[in-house]
Amino acid sequence: MRHLAKRPATKFLAAAAVPALLALLTLGSASADFSQPKAITDQADDMRALYLLVLGMGIGVGILVEGALVIMLFRFKRRSDELPPQIHGNNLLEVIWTGIPVVIVVILFVFSFIVLVNVEKEGKTEDLSIEVSGFQFQWEFKYTMNDLGKGAAPSKQGTVSVLGTAAQEPTLVIPVGEPVQFKLSSNDVIHSFYVRNFLYKLDVVPGRDNQFTITAHTTGEFEGQCAELCGLNHALMRFHVRVVERGEFDKWIAEQKITPPAAQAAAKQP
Repeated sequence: MRHLAKRPATKFLAAAAVPALLALLTLGSASADFSQPKAITDQADDMRALYLLVLGMGIGVGILVEGALVIMLFRFKRRSDELPPQIHGNNLLEVIWTGIPVVIVVILFVFSFIVLVNVEKEGKTEDLSIEVSGFQFQWEFKYTMNDLGKGAAPSKQGTVSVLGTAAQEPTLVIPVGEPVQFKLSSNDVIHSFYVRNFLYKLDVVPGRDNQFTITAHTTGEFEGQCAELCGLNHALMRFHVRVVERGEFDKWIAEQKITPPAAQAAAKQP
């Protein structure tokens, strides 16, 4: 009899451990957020906040559902062949379990829409603009001297081009705290411009000019790559992003070779 009395309690504890284990696993996956790439732009901060909101809601719903399931399994488990009392049409319960998902979806929709608008916001004409060209199998970053952002005072005309090669990965240099607009183009196949610390990527499509704008708030050097399988040497399409103060950016521009407008126009001719 003593052995039989212990069995229900043992079963209950074993079953109660299931949602607890699921909750721990979920929290463990949530802690992986701290191993995510560091967000270095205002837009990346917004996307990260949205991710944490969705993750938090998912954890909460998972714990509540699993906990309620275990309680129902043991509180109302079948003890005989007698049919338990049947309850139909509980309006309060219907409103609760219909209303809660609706509220969750509305909250996620509103915050997702706000973040999407911020991320997809077009840059202004006075922002620093960089032409990014993807090709098999590297990148070219082109700066126009009269389009270097609000803090620039160019004394020359022309462009500065940073061309990557298989032996030398290119470095994209941008100023911190200023909007930077990337204009993406490809002359062969589809590539994808991806910087992990932007928490964002955008396809580079032949015949279509895609663009996005970011404002970096952290200086340092970060990694970028093509995130679309574009051919045999796709893995070689890596590059670096260096975020610096405006003074250092202007000094870097001054040290680069400037292509005059006439030479640039001649290079475009067939």
